Amino acid sequence: MTNFLTAYLVDVERRTIRAVTIDPRNSLAEIRRHIGCELIDMVRIDRSHCIIKDDNGLTDELTCFTELKDYASPLAGNLLIVGNDAAGETVSASLPIEDFAAILTIRYPVLSPEFEVINGPNVFGSRVAGFTVKLMCVARTVIATV
Repeated sequence: MTNFLTAYLVDVERRTIRAVTIDPRNSLAEIRRHIGCELIDMVRIDRSHCIIKDDNGLTDELTCFTELKDYASPLAGNLLIVGNDAAGETVSASLPIEDFAAILTIRYPVLSPEFEVINGPNVFGSRVAGFTVKLMCVARTVIATV
C-alpha cells in the first residue's frame, strides 16, 4: 500500500490554496501536472518546507503572480508547497494550510478607465481617454478538505 503525500496547491487564477495528494511512486509527474509545467524549481520557505514552482514562469506573460513574505522575487504560475525531511526527500507538509496562506499574497493587475470631458459647440459628454493599471492583492481562499 502506498502512503500518499499531502501537499498544498496554490491556484493563482482561482486565488485559492487547497490540499492535494501526491503518489510518491510517480511524484515528479504529479508535481508537474499540479503546477502545469515541465521545468520546476524550488524556493525554500523554512528548514522543513519548500515551494515548487515553474522554473520559466516569469518568462511568460502573466495575469497574476504570488509574493512570498520575505522573498525578493515574485513567483509565477501555480505553486505546490511540500515538506522536506532531513535527507532532503519530499514528504507531506507538516504545518496547517492556514500557516502557508498567511505568508502568500496573490497580486493581479486591474485596468481603471480615465475619462475626459468633451465640451464643444455640438457635443457634450465624456469619453475614455486612457487607462491606468493598478496592482491589486487578494487574500487566498483556503478550500477545506472534506
